[in-house]
Amino acid sequence: MMNDTVDKIEKYADEVLVGAARYYDQVEEFPEEHVKKLFDLGFFESLYPNNTVTNYQAYLANLSNVSHHFPALASIMLTQESHALWPFSQFGTEEQQADYFNQLLTGQQFGAFALNEEHSGSDYTEMETVARKVEGGWQLTGAKQYISNAPVAEVFLIAARIEQINEEDTYGVFIVRRQVKGFEIGLTEEKMGIKALPVASLVLNEVFVAESALLGGQLNGEQQIRSILNRNRLAVTAQAIGISEGAMKRALGYVSRKRNIGKRLIDLQNTQYKLAEIETKLFAANALLNQVVMTNPDDERLVAMAKLTASNDAIETTETIISLVGGYGYMKHNDIERLIRDAKITAIYGSSSNRLRKIIADPWTK
Repeated sequence: MMNDTVDKIEKYADEVLVGAARYYDQVEEFPEEHVKKLFDLGFFESLYPNNTVTNYQAYLANLSNVSHHFPALASIMLTQESHALWPFSQFGTEEQQADYFNQLLTGQQFGAFALNEEHSGSDYTEMETVARKVEGGWQLTGAKQYISNAPVAEVFLIAARIEQINEEDTYGVFIVRRQVKGFEIGLTEEKMGIKALPVASLVLNEVFVAESALLGGQLNGEQQIRSILNRNRLAVTAQAIGISEGAMKRALGYVSRKRNIGKRLIDLQNTQYKLAEIETKLFAANALLNQVVMTNPDDERLVAMAKLTASNDAIETTETIISLVGGYGYMKHNDIERLIRDAKITAIYGSSSNRLRKIIADPWTK
């Protein structure tokens, strides 16, 4: 059943999403029809309620297959999983899960996780959004930047620093509904790539939420934030690998064409060497991701290594391929130039590459 779902999604990606991706890259709109189709095909059904290693690998395969053609659609889906389904399933109280989980799982509602801020990025220790304890609940004040799925989300998970005097920093994650007073969602951002992914900034102006809105019912924000980030990084790793695979497939198709005069491009040694390097790096990135997923998916350093490897490879792969195929790759109809633009985001969201390098190097500084 699981393999059937992966096969169905791969078939849908190859037959339908290749054309849809071009259209939505031009119009920069939310691809509602195709999002709904992925839910109907069971995009997340392998994960919940049985989040086994094998089922998670099937989900990552779905992300990679969609990313062969339509990385922005993969971004929408991985955001729904790592920023909404995962935190509610792992940390939500029974009441919170009953209120939100099934609607998120079936696509009736979308969720968003708001951590990123203008001056701190994804470093939660430097965030300025604060939560102040008040009678009956909490009051949230602050601003969040570049929040994926925010324009379409109904439920938001807001990361905040707890306002305290002369005590160590404590963090919390709070559930905020779209319509609550004092909560503002900015205009949808225009982006270089993944244009169908809706992104916006948020403003919280003394937003009141009840005690029951604290995720998990306790101030466990640091663990929750780190877990959400880790989950997201694994998904982005699969997305980056999918982008590289999609670009490689297109490159092989082009360089293998017969030419009226002279050799095929694939018959040139330089072409063979460059594509061999790409194929080797793809194999290594896949092997690293699978190793992390099977052994220790909670290890932040290993996950950081996997994402750093895959995102760097995606950028290098797409840029190498456009240099191989020349003017053909620069034209919009063949998708290579779009994959170049889409690849860039994998080194930015889910924590930037420099943030990942810092995580990897952290043990050496102690």
